Amino acid sequence: MPLSEFAIIKQYFQQSGLCADATHANIPLGIGDDCALLSVPAGQQMAVSMDVLVEGVHFPLKANPQLLAQRALAVNLSDLAAMGAKPLGFTLGLTLPSVDENWLADFSQGLRLSAHKYQCPLFGGNLTRGPLQICIQVHGLVPTGKALPRSGAKPGDAVYVSGTTGKAGLALDWLKGALPAATPSQINELEAAYYLPEPRLSLGEALRDIAHAAQDVSDGLLADLAHVALQSQVQIVVEAEAIPLAPVLLDCKTRAEALLLALTAGDDYELVFTASADKHEQIMASASAVNVPVTHIGSVLAGSGVLVLDAEGQAIQITHKGYDHFGVTT
Repeated sequence: MPLSEFAIIKQYFQQSGLCADATHANIPLGIGDDCALLSVPAGQQMAVSMDVLVEGVHFPLKANPQLLAQRALAVNLSDLAAMGAKPLGFTLGLTLPSVDENWLADFSQGLRLSAHKYQCPLFGGNLTRGPLQICIQVHGLVPTGKALPRSGAKPGDAVYVSGTTGKAGLALDWLKGALPAATPSQINELEAAYYLPEPRLSLGEALRDIAHAAQDVSDGLLADLAHVALQSQVQIVVEAEAIPLAPVLLDCKTRAEALLLALTAGDDYELVFTASADKHEQIMASASAVNVPVTHIGSVLAGSGVLVLDAEGQAIQITHKGYDHFGVTT
């Protein structure tokens, strides 16, 4: 007999290790009622973000459900990281074309792994029928006045990025079959880059008292820096030669192609942030303490927009700067 909506929820999602329970003091009421109840401690603010992932748009058809679940939660947690917030919990809106118990078992296992890893339990949501879509809303807590909005960048700031960018863009080439010569180790690295991005939560928290503005790299480094520049009403200058390139990019692409991916490909979920230039040593020490590499890649000036300079200080013209859901060049 096919499982009912509520039987699916009970069997696959209302389970220990995934959903909120009595150990989560700030979630006094979770799954099982019309609403969940959240408690916001004194001196804290709630940070909330939501993404909708659509099959064939945000992830490949027939994607591995366990990896897909981990990706779905991680990309949302990256938004909390960009605000310097600590995860509290998440809700899940899941649209399924049919009841596939093997798929559900793998998907819920992936969610459980990530919920445990990031201490971010499930406390509510909705299940319905239709084309496969995954909607996750994350909730986090940040001390009042310590969040890192896009609007905080100031002229004179230095610009930094964590990790490397462009690897997820190369992973998309692999998913499309455009890297036929990729080695098994490269394939493993690219699969992890796409399905298992690491939200930089510890770095976001470490930057609360140091950085002025932050943004996660989801649409592309240049596109996301443009969001910061617009909201802060400043100009951001990026030094192309300073962009940290993953070795796998240079193994599979020319340097020019690798740089273009690093500047414009999305889905890396690294943090790009600005801070006073005199905070450099403190930033490097804080990043080292949480074991996250960061690189100084540019500066903030009075003005508007984003400018990319080559090694000779000449502007590089880049027409396409990042991903847009409706195909608008950014």
